Amino acid sequence: MTILDEAEDHRQKAITLLVTARETINQKLAQLGHGETDVKKNRKPVACGKCGAEGHTSRTCPTLSEKPE
Repeated sequence: MTILDEAEDHRQKAITLLVTARETINQKLAQLGHGETDVKKNRKPVACGKCGAEGHTSRTCPTLSEKPE
């Protein structure tokens, strides 16, 4: 076994340990009621601070792109 083979073996063992630890943490979080959730599903729609319309911010407001002459 070469040094590169040993390094790869250690790397694979470390990955396995990390995956196992992550699964344990996810199980504990699920027991506490903090399971994996999609944050974007829980957010309210973005509303513009200038015109009040939903779906864009004041920085990207389409009414501001109309430049008066």
